[in-house]
Amino acid sequence: MRLLAGICGSFPRPPALRRAFDELEAGRIGEKEFMDILENSTREVVGLQENAGMSVTTSGLLMWHDLLRPFAVKFSGIEPRRLLRFFDNNFYYRCPAIVGRVSWNGPVTMDEVRRVKRYTTRPVKAIIPGPYTFLKLSENLFYESEDLLVDDLIKALRSEADVLGEVADFLQVDEPSLVDPELGRADRMRGIDIVNELLSRVKIPGEKVIVATYFDLDPEKYSLLLELKAGLHVDLKSRVEAAREALMEYGFDGKLLSLGVIDSRSIFPEDPREIVYRLSPILDAASPETLIFSTSSWLDYIPFNEAVRKLDALGRVLAEAEVRFG
Repeated sequence: MRLLAGICGSFPRPPALRRAFDELEAGRIGEKEFMDILENSTREVVGLQENAGMSVTTSGLLMWHDLLRPFAVKFSGIEPRRLLRFFDNNFYYRCPAIVGRVSWNGPVTMDEVRRVKRYTTRPVKAIIPGPYTFLKLSENLFYESEDLLVDDLIKALRSEADVLGEVADFLQVDEPSLVDPELGRADRMRGIDIVNELLSRVKIPGEKVIVATYFDLDPEKYSLLLELKAGLHVDLKSRVEAAREALMEYGFDGKLLSLGVIDSRSIFPEDPREIVYRLSPILDAASPETLIFSTSSWLDYIPFNEAVRKLDALGRVLAEAEVRFG
């Protein structure tokens, strides 16, 4: 079993970049100066990941305001509108209003992935929202049939996935709606079918694709997630005992598994040795070819300095795991 480590998705913006966003909006700096600061901030975040021992890197999604916004802005037929709560968090997103035919107009996040690759030789992971979560978190004001909207979302996301597959080593498809506790089994099963339809159309090999769920996991939800035709990321921290029970009951025999072992929504310190010790029975039941230790979800729920500490803890989890399981 190959052991790796990498954050689930985003990283908090460094202070200089936060200030730059405010100064750009106020007109105190221009686009070129802003892009220079973004470049330096990306280098900083990639360096933090490498220094902490991450074997898989991301851009930190430093330009993303939420999971859907970059795509809602760039895809045709969508307008970001009202602010809504993003699941059970003190975090909000701009609800995409579907006002016309959804289509892909060219790469949305290719530049940021290329920017990361300038600063690392380690594998790079790109992230896109999944079609089911996009559907559930949007407001349809155009399509008479939800099936037609789903088909166009899949086409647009497939186009983005295919171009990212040319530069990224892994592709993560974020689908938190698949484990949304407010949805029933029938909704979840439909969601699995929708995601599998996307996976069947992309050119990227399944062993390089991770479908990421977070915030909630239990045995019933997990048993359905095993129907996904790709690697899987699951949150082990939001519902610790239920998630632990799920993995031990159903195991995992796919090629790629990412475990969210570091709590991304809490600033409390975590003991890497204790985390690895508690993982032992889970790994007796799960036997992927590649195991990625990760954060439970995106890291921008906590302050920058706390996220750096979480990154360090994640690196030490990998080091401990290599001793115990390697």
